[in-house]
Amino acid sequence: MLTVNYLSYEIPTIAVTDSIQKGLKLMHKGGYTNLAVLDGKKCVGNVTEMLLRQALHPDGNVAQLVADLTQNYIESDEDVLTAIPIFESTAFTCLPVINEAGEWQGYLEKSVLANVLLDSGFNSPNGGILYLPFHTQHDSLSRIARIIEENSGLITRTTLLKRDGLPELIVQIQTAQFAAIVQGLERHGVIIEKAFQFGITNAGDTSRFDLLLKYLNP
Repeated sequence: MLTVNYLSYEIPTIAVTDSIQKGLKLMHKGGYTNLAVLDGKKCVGNVTEMLLRQALHPDGNVAQLVADLTQNYIESDEDVLTAIPIFESTAFTCLPVINEAGEWQGYLEKSVLANVLLDSGFNSPNGGILYLPFHTQHDSLSRIARIIEENSGLITRTTLLKRDGLPELIVQIQTAQFAAIVQGLERHGVIIEKAFQFGITNAGDTSRFDLLLKYLNP
């Protein structure tokens, strides 16, 4: 499920040549958490209302804030699941989507991602999603896949995030033994950052299966 298939265009953007005051009016009127800042067609980052209000020269334009913009975005040819950890680590309700040239293509809204998850088996009683740091020196996808298959699991999707620092792997699994797979991976030294089980989870699993709950109740 490529992100390009889920683009939204209703949310506005801000140009580097726009005034700080125009940016504030857009943010306040729409109640947006963030907006993409464009230099021509290129997306140069996200701006928040707080950043606009802290501008040293409030009578100037947005160009003075470029060095302080957050670089949170997703590429149009990436799997839509790669947005999960970004939404989790920010308070954003939308993410700019760019192409290989860094040009703005639209937004991915958190509410749209929630619907994608619902339509892709979120309510199914069998399976779940794992989010784990991928240590290339001692982890391998084939080893992880073998452990999952040995515990009667079927990998339906994998996505390797292209972020700073260690690579991050998202794995979607179809299985009736999700908890057993999590335990099996951990016994073999695979570090699981987050895990979410589709369907109803036991009360004792709440702390483990919290990755995507916020998308149902933002």
